[in-house]
Amino acid sequence: MCSPGIALGGLSAVGGVMQAQGQYNAQKAAADRQNQIQKQQYEQQLRITKQKSDAQKDAHAANLEAHAQAVTNFNKQLELNQRETDRVMAVASQKRKEADTKTAFALEAAMAKSIQAQGKMLSTGNSGQSFLLQTQQHERSFGYAKAQLEQTLMDSSKTWQLEKQGIATQQYNRDASAYNNVPGMPQAPPNVHLPYKPIKVAGPSKMALMGAMVGSVAGGASTAFKTQSAYNKMGDGNKKGWGW
Repeated sequence: MCSPGIALGGLSAVGGVMQAQGQYNAQKAAADRQNQIQKQQYEQQLRITKQKSDAQKDAHAANLEAHAQAVTNFNKQLELNQRETDRVMAVASQKRKEADTKTAFALEAAMAKSIQAQGKMLSTGNSGQSFLLQTQQHERSFGYAKAQLEQTLMDSSKTWQLEKQGIATQQYNRDASAYNNVPGMPQAPPNVHLPYKPIKVAGPSKMALMGAMVGSVAGGASTAFKTQSAYNKMGDGNKKGWGW
């Protein structure tokens, strides 16, 4: 039959071991749960960061494509502006040529008329003061007509220079307006920083568990020894009492 001290010491040791094991399991479960929560949060942050980075990359690619298209449209507009300038310049040049040709023909006609008038007067055989005055009058008339026609040519040349400047200014304004419609070069998106990897929560130490178990066994042994010692003393006292 097992002695009461050993039985009580065994129960104390088993109870202490079970309590130590229970505390260990509870602490380990809490640490595992915290690590699992941190892992899930970290993975969620990684997904959010990746989505944000992908969205920025897609937006930057779209901006680059839009900028490239805007530059292409700008170059096309410059080409159209140059064609329009060439057309307007050609029309203005043709008008000037027509005006200069008309003036030149008028000058030749005035010269021919003056020569014809002088020839007609000479054919009359007249002379004297009246003839001289008529001759001078024809020369003055031709000179006046010639001066008018030459002034017309000079005015036409000045007008042509002003028209060319105006046409060039219009082209510059159209080119500047087209340039203003070109957006600036898209800047690269900022770097997306990855979330910090969580630090793993350390669970309870197995050495501490073993120490608690050893302490429980030692405590149980001590309890058994004390209980058995007390029991033995009680047994000795009973024997003396019964001996008389």
